[in-house]
Amino acid sequence: MEDFRDRSKEISGPGRPALSVLTDLVFPRRCPVCDRPVRNTEGLSGALICPECEPLLHRVAAPVCRRCGKPLRSARQDLCGDCRVRQHVYDRGSAVFTYHSAAGSLFRFKYGSRQEYGSYFGKCMALRLRETAWLFRELPDFLVPVPLSDRKMRKRGYNQAEILAREMARYTKIPVRTDVLRRVEDTLPMKNMDVSARQNNLKKAFHASGNDVELNSIMLIDDIYTTGATIDACALALYRKGARRVCFMTLAVGEDNHAEF
Repeated sequence: MEDFRDRSKEISGPGRPALSVLTDLVFPRRCPVCDRPVRNTEGLSGALICPECEPLLHRVAAPVCRRCGKPLRSARQDLCGDCRVRQHVYDRGSAVFTYHSAAGSLFRFKYGSRQEYGSYFGKCMALRLRETAWLFRELPDFLVPVPLSDRKMRKRGYNQAEILAREMARYTKIPVRTDVLRRVEDTLPMKNMDVSARQNNLKKAFHASGNDVELNSIMLIDDIYTTGATIDACALALYRKGARRVCFMTLAVGEDNHAEF
């Protein structure tokens, strides 16, 4: 863990090649919040978000659930309402933004071909991993993006979770593995499903492979955490293959909608 802390102190990012700088000048990057070309008030190329837009994305702040990282309503709580009543398969988790503040950005990133948002989002996730290092206790051996079904991959053309994982890897130097987890069943949309329906929908959706999964610590990467059904299904497949520990990090997380006990 000390090695990760040392590396992440200087997370300003790798140097940008001249061609990349020129590309930004000719084809300006779009802001993840307003979706207009990024306004750079400091006169430097390579800005990833408009300065005035960045505060509109609300970062998850303490107190948070010690299991899933969901923001809590009271510091007297230790777990969110969901984690109090449900036993999750994964070990721990964390997220960067509250879902409601990032919903529009996430929709365009996921469905609107705004893959360029991933540069800013992935950097934020790398910073969040540094901030919550105490929670995870150890540096994961792999970053594993939650996979899409073949049908969704063909339709969308990219996996937003993989984009986030690869951007995180640029700053953390943790390897990304896309070969250890596959989505073997194309599940139904889960937006309007309750927790039980989501679990049934995902029961046999994922399959883990590869001998090097055994005894390794794995961090799953995804865009949104709501009930945890997807993360649990992925973690179960990885544990069955012999993973030592499975945690997760997502770009956004929903709110704790349960009343305080």
